[in-house]
Amino acid sequence: MRPRQKHRHLGVGALLVSALACLALAPAAPAAAPSLGDAWSSQVFSASARLAAEVNPGSAPTTYHFDYITQVAYEANLAAAKDPFAGASRAPAGSDASAGAGATTITVTQLLFNLAPETAYRYRIVVKNTDDSASGPSLTFLTRPLAGESVPAGGRGWEMVSPVDKNGGRVDPPGALAGGGDLQAAAQGGAFTYGSAASFAGGQGAPPASQYLATRTTSGWATENLTAPLFSGTYDTESGGVPYRLFSEELSRALLLNGHHCRGEASGCAVANPPLPGSDAPAGYQNYYLREAGAYQALLGPTEIARSGIGAAEFEVSLAGAAPDLRHLVLSSCAALLAAASDGCGGGAANLYEFSQGTGLSLINSAPGAALGAPAGAISADGQRVYFTQAGNLYLREGTQLAQPDLQAGGGGTFEAASADGSLAYFSKAGHLYRYSAAADTATDLTPAGGLLGVLGASADGAAVYYQDAAGLRLRQGETTTTIAAGAGAADPANWPAASGTARLSADGAKLLFVSTAPLTGYDNTDLATKAPDSQVYLYDSAAGLACLSCNPTSERPVGRSSVPGALENGDTSAYKPRALSADGRRAFFDSADALVPSDTNNDTDVYQWQAQGEGSCAAAGGCLGLISSGRASEGASFVDASADGSDAFFLTTGSLVGSDPGSLDLYDARIGGGFGEAPAPIPCQGDACQVLPPEPTDPTLTTVLAGPGNPKVHYSNYPHKKKCQRASKKQGAKCAKPGKAKEHRGRR
Repeated sequence: MRPRQKHRHLGVGALLVSALACLALAPAAPAAAPSLGDAWSSQVFSASARLAAEVNPGSAPTTYHFDYITQVAYEANLAAAKDPFAGASRAPAGSDASAGAGATTITVTQLLFNLAPETAYRYRIVVKNTDDSASGPSLTFLTRPLAGESVPAGGRGWEMVSPVDKNGGRVDPPGALAGGGDLQAAAQGGAFTYGSAASFAGGQGAPPASQYLATRTTSGWATENLTAPLFSGTYDTESGGVPYRLFSEELSRALLLNGHHCRGEASGCAVANPPLPGSDAPAGYQNYYLREAGAYQALLGPTEIARSGIGAAEFEVSLAGAAPDLRHLVLSSCAALLAAASDGCGGGAANLYEFSQGTGLSLINSAPGAALGAPAGAISADGQRVYFTQAGNLYLREGTQLAQPDLQAGGGGTFEAASADGSLAYFSKAGHLYRYSAAADTATDLTPAGGLLGVLGASADGAAVYYQDAAGLRLRQGETTTTIAAGAGAADPANWPAASGTARLSADGAKLLFVSTAPLTGYDNTDLATKAPDSQVYLYDSAAGLACLSCNPTSERPVGRSSVPGALENGDTSAYKPRALSADGRRAFFDSADALVPSDTNNDTDVYQWQAQGEGSCAAAGGCLGLISSGRASEGASFVDASADGSDAFFLTTGSLVGSDPGSLDLYDARIGGGFGEAPAPIPCQGDACQVLPPEPTDPTLTTVLAGPGNPKVHYSNYPHKKKCQRASKKQGAKCAKPGKAKEHRGRR
């Protein structure tokens, strides 16, 4: 029999010694020179700033410090051929700080104090270990001024546009009302239209949302309820929008839809809303109405509807686009509404019809299967030229004439933009951009090398067009092409197409406002928290070059993105783009989650204004940046629109910026020279001061001022007992009793 072997059990201490011995035998990672990653600044104020950098110690004990020096001293050192950081201050001020001895990258920070306000500084990080040393690149930051800036900026005053009494509701932001809701400022200023799910200030009906028109008076903003006599529930509650779809530039005309079939509950039934008062629209048919001066005009009358031969339960029509003044609108329907039209409902192919105020309906396409080139820009201001596609090809309807633009490749293409009169248009096809002349009926390839990614917009006269291709963001003016910024990602894709993207052009085409996540001007737009690039708002000026409007003036890393709104979707159209850039390009508005000025303290999105030197009170060479919203509202604020010259800037906020605002999501105007006087708040009472004041004394009269004869003198001859009693009381101190009382006492004895 094999003898049992004894097992030896090691204690915990023995195991630990064995493990340490193994570690000692393992080869140590070789030390290396320290390496550096990114460096940045944050929390920059008037007298302090925080510097940070990424350091890898290289597996050896490593120390570091930051050098910092004013920009003036830095440049003086360069001019004297010295080390640019000669004489620089250090942080920490004494011995270098430790970065450890690890082999992974860590972040080190130092807080600077006693800085000069409104001063540019240069800084770098310096690291060293036993193996070597390294220094980072020279970076900059700018301290803030001591004095706080005025809010709102640019000599503006806050005015509450929406009324205090909103029946418990609010002003709804874009897209909040069944995927729609129209918010639009008058081009001339002093008026704004908005929607709300709440009904207030009167109104003739109760659709899913009410529409309001606010107009400025000498004492405040007046509110008019524009709601038509329509039923609630007759619109698609998810994406159908609300009755009002679009307003003209001056807000004098408005377009509204009378509803959807079956109130969103079933199919095969007519529109529930009756025809609006004063119109000759046939009952039950889907239709659009043009509202002007309080009256309604149906775009489709009984003659056009009857010609279609389609019952009310099946008839469909939608808005394809409009000219800015709403005097020319394009409708889309498969029905044959005119004698020249063909029915396309069997194959689901649409016809396009132009409604012109005063002349009525006309057919645009020659066969079903047509679509408008874009909801805005494809119709000339006078309605004489309309660009559309039919069977995959581009066409121009000019008056009664129909032409197919020559794209040198046998048709096809996509409409991009056009001049206001439609005489010049831009099309794309297979990565090429073409400029089309309606007068000559010729197209010129502006990008022979191809690579077109998108068109940001064209000037009102069509002479200038901005586009992004594989090599960069470019401007084509006449026969000259200028590269604004290199790289395929210079402009974000959100900037196009021209009709609905975020890009904006000045009227003359000399200035372009756009959004980019690329660091086009050298600003470090890496988000301080997420480490991802934050989008920034840029302005290109053909005379002054490219500038970042939303980049933090201190050069510290951002803590949020900046943005510009695109076209507002409202039901079946997105034909209106808020005026984020003034017509002359000297004022721009945008939202930013980053705190760009010291008074922005709410850690949320706020509305900012940039204005050029010489505009208002701005004297800075690069323009002036300031808050439009308060920077203090707990839920931030968002830009919605502006007047054409930018003197009115409208935004939504839950903050109460005037004394009469009790709180809610309200519409405000930051108006140049604006603001209405408010009564001072009463001083709260304390203690006896809270008692009701006595009434005012009665004014004196003749009866209260003149002295009278007084009360008559008492004659004691009429009261002999009293006279005797008075004499006795003087001698003996006795009391006198009335005669009646004396008799009473004598009778009791």
